Amino acid sequence: MIALLFLVLLLFPFPAFSSDTDLVCVIDMGSNSFKLILGEMKGDKYFQHHFTKNRLGVGDDMSKTGEISASKLEEIRRMLEQYLEVCDSKGIKMRSAVATAAIREAKNQREVAEIAKSLNLPLEIASEERESQLAYLVGTLGQQNFAVIDNGSRTIELVTYAANRYQWDVFHLGYRIAFQQFFQPAKTFAEANDRFREALAPYLLRANFMKDRRGYAGVEMEDVARNLLSQDRVDGVQISLDTVSRKIAALKAMSEVEFSELKKVKNIDEIPPRLVVLEQTLITFGYREIQVFERELGVGLIVEKGIR
Repeated sequence: MIALLFLVLLLFPFPAFSSDTDLVCVIDMGSNSFKLILGEMKGDKYFQHHFTKNRLGVGDDMSKTGEISASKLEEIRRMLEQYLEVCDSKGIKMRSAVATAAIREAKNQREVAEIAKSLNLPLEIASEERESQLAYLVGTLGQQNFAVIDNGSRTIELVTYAANRYQWDVFHLGYRIAFQQFFQPAKTFAEANDRFREALAPYLLRANFMKDRRGYAGVEMEDVARNLLSQDRVDGVQISLDTVSRKIAALKAMSEVEFSELKKVKNIDEIPPRLVVLEQTLITFGYREIQVFERELGVGLIVEKGIR
């Protein structure tokens, strides 16, 4: 019997053991935004019933002193309370939260953990490795042998899973950091593009494990997809390298005045750095397209419950 079970595990990746989870309430405490996700796994498919996103800027706040300020901690508490009220109103008992880079790196991360504890909210402050694993589950729903990128506000995760083994790398060139460091001070997009690519290159060159997989999937790339395709619904869309390259060529052709005006657009920090990362990774890893999903990192907790 044990030998048979081992054979089944080898032949079928873990989604074969997926099961229904019922509705789960997950709070994704990102470095830039918090998200409330109500979703469930049915078999090997994910269904989302509610999504709310609020920009809190915890990463920017934390970066000033290395600690999350008292006022931001209070804002975090109020946001968690609001989210949990929604979970209560839906009668959802299964709930959890995951925090990423900004809270992980904060000297006073324990104060955030205490807030969650006081609200009876199970909180996981994810390590870099754990964040990468969740990103993989989000991008693949557990299928093996794909390459996944999660381009968050502070970090970029590159991860694959095959032969029951994760390979991953994380580096601190997320879109918010990249925008502030390379794009905000640049006179032109071309200037920022060249400097950012130079910084990216050594990290991508050491990630050979991302090559030659069944496909390439993107997490936290939906805003880029909307920008490129001029459409609201982008879950599951394929974005070609040619499409990305044409957009970047247009941005490179911008004058200093045009680029200056572009940088004034609300939330524009989320787009140019991710476009550069997208083109550079497609080229470096040898893919002609990437499939983008409108699923946040917290969805990984729900997927994980379904494949246990």
